[in-house]
Amino acid sequence: MSEIIVAFDGMKYDDVLPLAEALSGMGVLFKVNDLLDEYGVKIIESLKYFGGVMADPKLYDIPNTVKNRIKRYAAFKPDFITVHASGGIDMMRAAVDSCDSKILAVTVLTSLTEEECNINLGGPVKAKVLQFARNAVLAGVHGIVCSSQELKFLSEFRELKALIKVTPGIRPVWHLDPKDDQSRVTTPADAVDMGSDYLVIGRPIIKALNPVEAVRKTKKEIGKASIRNR
Repeated sequence: MSEIIVAFDGMKYDDVLPLAEALSGMGVLFKVNDLLDEYGVKIIESLKYFGGVMADPKLYDIPNTVKNRIKRYAAFKPDFITVHASGGIDMMRAAVDSCDSKILAVTVLTSLTEEECNINLGGPVKAKVLQFARNAVLAGVHGIVCSSQELKFLSEFRELKALIKVTPGIRPVWHLDPKDDQSRVTTPADAVDMGSDYLVIGRPIIKALNPVEAVRKTKKEIGKASIRNR
């Protein structure tokens, strides 16, 4: 069954640890991004006590610099570390060769519209995601981060089958918001149907009055979809 990664974005350290403790034992992982900037890589060690960790610095630099930075994160043994696929094959390969953690290549950000992708990345979303995914395979990367809306398209390409598929922009049916700042969002059930292995969910869980119950409800959505796909 697909797993939940809870995004601890925009949170304070004093709020994160109690929430991680409350969610420990529920089979979720924790994603940290801006917390890495404010509290450093040791936040990974603190969270590992309660569950798996996805370090999400989205590294983008020359290969040697990425190699050096990856080692800093890897010292605290996160399950996943993210890099930007647009950094190129050599950069991604440097990340893979520098640690035992699984490297995830971020393809096209879910905040980008089709028009913005054409302007900023030089092509339509599907074409760029496919290009980045193929480059990730060539670099030996373990998985990719992409919108679930591209997953069905990617499933047509045999060479991409082994990649772990991590999908942000997930909004449970009980938390759909027309004012969302991500352009390409979907429900947990639809993401599972399209082949997602890990669902990244932030605000619907961390802003919930009862985060534990929010995880339970989301797991039910995932479970129903998983049964359909057996």
